Amino acid sequence: MYTSLQFSREAINQQLQKIFTDAFFINSDILRRFLTFIVDETLSGHADWLKEYTIGINVLNKSADFKPQDNGIVRIHAGRLRRALNSYYSRMGVFDSIQITIPKGGYIPIFSENCQAKKQEAGTNDQGIASNTVAQPSSPDTIGVLPFRYANIDGLDDSLVDGLALQLSDALMKFDRYSVISYQSVRDVSRRTNELSHLASLIGLKYVISGSIQTFDKKIRIHVQMIELYTGRQLSSSMYEGQIASGNIFKLQDEIVQFIISELLASRLLLDKKSKRGPMAVVA
Repeated sequence: MYTSLQFSREAINQQLQKIFTDAFFINSDILRRFLTFIVDETLSGHADWLKEYTIGINVLNKSADFKPQDNGIVRIHAGRLRRALNSYYSRMGVFDSIQITIPKGGYIPIFSENCQAKKQEAGTNDQGIASNTVAQPSSPDTIGVLPFRYANIDGLDDSLVDGLALQLSDALMKFDRYSVISYQSVRDVSRRTNELSHLASLIGLKYVISGSIQTFDKKIRIHVQMIELYTGRQLSSSMYEGQIASGNIFKLQDEIVQFIISELLASRLLLDKKSKRGPMAVVA
């Protein structure tokens, strides 16, 4: 059986590459191989071959005597793949033109037009009213950390920048007010667009923390902002100054994160009105 397609093979392969920028897929070779295999077999007219046995042999490297009836490993990974795709299309891929789904009970992927993308292209909301704004995500508020901009001098490199953003993302997860989008996802999408408003639609962000790093003569200065993407409004701005010395990168990273969190707490941008937690309890 060959599944008729309304999209070209090239377009579907491009969609796969978009999906593979999501953190779920970046961190799982099995999920990437699983989805690639079932998509390739379907596009090649071999959809009928997509059974537990062939997937176990070709994707999970099982031996020829693999017995799916005695081993549910293919079903387990298929469930993981469905959840990963659902997560992708609820965040990063919400406005992608092609949606790839895997109906339960089988392993043949379906390629369909994304209704959300169609609405976005038409410029209408659910009531058919013309709109130039991006629909805001549902509560809780979503927040993410953008890669900090910096000049590669004084020994500063990506390890500090990524480590700083990862640690800051972890610190933000301690606050119930926000749902934190993984730094890997934010970083990967930010590489595809320079427009902050696109981050709102591509990954479902409402707020971002961004910053720039300057260094001179072993001194470091960091400007940090918290921005509401839908309005472009700057909610806070602060500046950290410190010293760069060999062997103190982790200490410097800890100090910067604590400074940023303390500034956001002082601006009452992290705590819910009912929260009574203090900065030390949260940051420690």
